[in-house]
Amino acid sequence: MAATKHFYPLPQGLVDTALNGLIASHSDLALLSADKIVYHATHDRAHVSVLSGGGSGHEPAHSGYVGQAMLAAAVCGDVFASPSAKQVITACRAVPSDEGFIFVVTNYTGDMLHFGLACEKLRAEGYKVGIVQGADDVAVGRKNGGMVGRRGLAGTIIINKLVGAYAATGAKFDDVFSFGKHVGLNLVTISAGLDHCHVPGRPAAYGALDASTCEIGMGIHNEPGVRSVSPIPPIDDLTSELLKYLLDQTDLDRAFVPFNADADEIVLLVNNLGGISTLELRAITQVAITILKRDWNITPTRVLAGTFITSLNAPAFSLTLFNASNTAAQAGLPVAQVLELFDAPTDALCWPRTHKVQSHTAATGNTNGVEDGGHQKNKFASDILVNPAELRSRIEQAAYNVIAAEPKLTEWDTEMGDGDCGTTVESGANGVLEALQNGVADSGSVLKVVDAIVNITEDKMGGTLGAVFGIFFAAFFTALVEEASSSKNSTAEAVLSSAAVTALASLRTHTPAKEGDRTVMDVLIPFVSALEKGGISAGLAAAELAAQGTRRLVPKLGRATYVGGNASRHEFPPDPGAWALYEIVRGLAGSN
Repeated sequence: MAATKHFYPLPQGLVDTALNGLIASHSDLALLSADKIVYHATHDRAHVSVLSGGGSGHEPAHSGYVGQAMLAAAVCGDVFASPSAKQVITACRAVPSDEGFIFVVTNYTGDMLHFGLACEKLRAEGYKVGIVQGADDVAVGRKNGGMVGRRGLAGTIIINKLVGAYAATGAKFDDVFSFGKHVGLNLVTISAGLDHCHVPGRPAAYGALDASTCEIGMGIHNEPGVRSVSPIPPIDDLTSELLKYLLDQTDLDRAFVPFNADADEIVLLVNNLGGISTLELRAITQVAITILKRDWNITPTRVLAGTFITSLNAPAFSLTLFNASNTAAQAGLPVAQVLELFDAPTDALCWPRTHKVQSHTAATGNTNGVEDGGHQKNKFASDILVNPAELRSRIEQAAYNVIAAEPKLTEWDTEMGDGDCGTTVESGANGVLEALQNGVADSGSVLKVVDAIVNITEDKMGGTLGAVFGIFFAAFFTALVEEASSSKNSTAEAVLSSAAVTALASLRTHTPAKEGDRTVMDVLIPFVSALEKGGISAGLAAAELAAQGTRRLVPKLGRATYVGGNASRHEFPPDPGAWALYEIVRGLAGSN
């Protein structure tokens, strides 16, 4: 059973203190305390900068893997809360690279969206940036994973190691990025636990397991597993079942990675999710090795056992298999090179040391090497200029529409979600009005206005909707700059509609949501399509029809799927995010 007593009974200050404790053990690490960023102070900017991060509570992931030939920086959120895009960008300033940045991100919505927004904003500044997704959990399966896909578990740490080691060889961005994606596609993980973790300051976890029950396939944020087992089976039987989830090629729902026992170099990683004793973990490791050989004719070429990624104090463990041979074949590298990268020395504190670490000149730990963390000044040769009064009027009306709609947006989101949608968009609208008061639209510059909106969505709007808007507008700004400089379209409306199409396509690489899922995408997608074909009036008509149509949609993504999302209902309140976008479109079309 998970312990509910803590030396830090409340989480306030815990993350900051822990990060200071981490860097105290490593002279080459430095900390940007205000942004919860650990970075390698002697990072070579000639190499690709590899960054990872996510919510705290999963230590040693990811801050424990910052070091030479591994991560250049780790970006930490609060407990089980994703860091912001601004934190990610600040981390990139701390570890500048002439080659580009690669983000290794566990496949959770908040992490993917906020790292995605940072990705778009850095691309707008001209940097090469790519996201390698850690998505190795087989418990969810293809059917239940749907559009979201597999969750990120301990396999993400293997991605950190291999991508960081490859970047340290001086490989080019495109090669490192391609290699990282192949690594991610050749990982499978399954977990088993005696109970869920306990978060300091919160009541006991919902769905706590009794003393005779264990759970297979639990996640790292107290998500339930796919199967509860009572009584708890002998460890040999339990491990056999877990390995079958990973290796059974006849299980079409979970056979994500092929394994050829006679030819493939396979790595086994046994991970403690926080509350398993070292004694038990070592015994579990040996059981896994024995069953791999006995039932699958697999002798791992590398075995790692320890605490790699946790769920606070969860009494649980996970098994990960990595197919190095399959990765090498797909990436066009010798398998020996992949294993060399796996074994390459690193001074990251929490990666098992198999080689003597080369000493480094001690860093001062200050931030003198940090590049300017402020917003980069716009550098575009051409602009898109329109009537300043008309520009201000339409944007102002969109903001007023959203503010007027806040009470009903909050009411609908309270019924179907967590109740924050109304205040989120209202905060963004107030930020827009403030920017207009400060003259952002006075010159009639569309690029200046959109750039300001990008910053407002990041600074003023939280949650998933803020991240979605942030990614869209960041990509929209980049597309507008390109459209303006190429002069492919003669009218401002043509330029805007073309850029919106490009921005939507970019956004869709960061979210699985589509029409019919009851999200903001139910309005955004038809609006952009109609805008391209028939202009703003056609876009408004499409947005209104789509927003009203969300009343009849059963939620398929986000909290609404389990808060108020009863499929037996014939009608729901409109999706608040979709309706908020409709209100914005109404204002941009000149309607109050």
